[in-house]
Amino acid sequence: MNKIFLSLTAAICLVACAHKPMRVVLEPLPMQYGDTSRSPVPFAKDPTVIRLGNEYLMYYSVSAFVPDINPGKTPPILSGWHTGVARSTDLVNWTRLCDLDLKDTQGNKVLGAVAPCVKVLDGEIHLFYQMGWEGTEGMSNIWHAVSKDGIIFVNTCDRPVFIPDTNWSIKRSIDAEVYPLGDKLILLFATRDTSATYQIMGMAEAPYGSDYGPDKWKLVSVDGPLLKPEYPWEMSCVEAPTVVEHKGIWYMFYAGAYNHEHQQIGLAVSRDGRQFTRIPPDGLCFTSGSEGSWNAAESGHPGVFRDDDGQIYLFFQGKAALDETYNLSVCKVLFK
Repeated sequence: MNKIFLSLTAAICLVACAHKPMRVVLEPLPMQYGDTSRSPVPFAKDPTVIRLGNEYLMYYSVSAFVPDINPGKTPPILSGWHTGVARSTDLVNWTRLCDLDLKDTQGNKVLGAVAPCVKVLDGEIHLFYQMGWEGTEGMSNIWHAVSKDGIIFVNTCDRPVFIPDTNWSIKRSIDAEVYPLGDKLILLFATRDTSATYQIMGMAEAPYGSDYGPDKWKLVSVDGPLLKPEYPWEMSCVEAPTVVEHKGIWYMFYAGAYNHEHQQIGLAVSRDGRQFTRIPPDGLCFTSGSEGSWNAAESGHPGVFRDDDGQIYLFFQGKAALDETYNLSVCKVLFK
């Protein structure tokens, strides 16, 4: 663990949109987690975390089973991507619990949920996800399910609840993030431009407390994307937004550059929770690690979590080389 801790350097991000300039300091913690249920090589990506009582649950994407990990015992239907669940009492040491138990409205098992966004809203656990199962109709759009225990989730609708209808993107929505804003629930999503080349972001909203079904969402980003790649480090992609509010300012951490292309983490800020501006000079907030470290090739796909005591944490994925697998770690988010 100490080696992991020493391989990271705390990042300091200057935030200029507040009344008084603030620093966001990311303080790495000695965590590294990978799921070995599919392969002897640990793997996990796309983290999101909630607290239930005295423990924490972390949800993440897991890849397909390696065929020979359990010869003759791995059902073919379990060979695709899905969401795994791990448990912790300290946010640093995690133990795999199970795969997400997702059901449709008729009680049938649903496989292939990935890139989960899990939030506790008014005591109910909500899951917004995309499908990673080839051939699933509407797989590249956002679905919604709810749970009482954080393990068994039931779809509220057996089709995507949000598909963007814009003149600046294709009909694709992934990497969901939701947060309350007044009487609305804001949805951030990643999509592609009309050429399907550039990964960009959009925003939608639904009445807070509704069923968040397909008829409830209204596109906010009508005239163009909320954010698009503009700086060299972002390359052709901005995605995986995650938002937290602190003292009247909304902070959006996001990933710049596609997976496997040296993805790193940026930061944009907002006074109203709707219009976001990158921190100067180019939004880059948390880079990949030093040469030889576990995240030397990538630090990406962030997921922010606020604990009951108010402390904020930023979970993220990383890997040592572009051809290696992903693991997860976490930083404390400090506002100076």
